[in-house]
Amino acid sequence: MASGVRFEVIDPLAPRKACGQNVADIAATIRSQAAANTPRDTGLMASSWQTRPGYSDPATTVVINTAPHARYVEYGTRRMPARAPLGRAMASGGT
Repeated sequence: MASGVRFEVIDPLAPRKACGQNVADIAATIRSQAAANTPRDTGLMASSWQTRPGYSDPATTVVINTAPHARYVEYGTRRMPARAPLGRAMASGGT
């Protein structure tokens, strides 16, 4: 590096933007594992796993399930134990 050369970061989100695709890839793997771990009575919940970009942070990707009964399968109820397809996928670390 030549002496006197100075670099200035003009975009404070540049580091987060640089890792955004890696985060999205990991989220997609977790989504796939959650779908594979989801019980299939009708298949609705297994097909409802999605990834969406974070709202204001380019290094954030959200894994969601739009099925109305997803929370009951994930966390359980008084009469049904939790099956936690997303929890198991997260615990595996996306590997």
